Amino acid sequence: MLVEGHSDWVNSVAFSHGSTRLASASYDETVKVWDASSGERLQTLNVGRPLNSLSFDSTSLFLHTEIGTIAIYSSRNSSEVAIVDLECPMYLGISHNSNRTWIQHDGRNVL
Repeated sequence: MLVEGHSDWVNSVAFSHGSTRLASASYDETVKVWDASSGERLQTLNVGRPLNSLSFDSTSLFLHTEIGTIAIYSSRNSSEVAIVDLECPMYLGISHNSNRTWIQHDGRNVL
């Protein structure tokens, strides 16, 4: 799916808890955070690679991805990406590795 605002195909989307925000990850190597009701783009994060797995944490302040947990800043002009390591991971996901040859769980190759 090509979403207005991305320059390439979108391969992952996630709604925040409460459905107030939407995040989209694209092959253009960005993650965009949107206001779900107005469609306004709130933030663009340059992550440097396509992401296949996105989910918001319960506070909607972090996005869980296969490369780690990304802090979402309230500043609309910020494209800074802060990968944070939580002491106790809130999400253990299943995803593909970067060259799509392995299915991973919790960052480990399983299949």
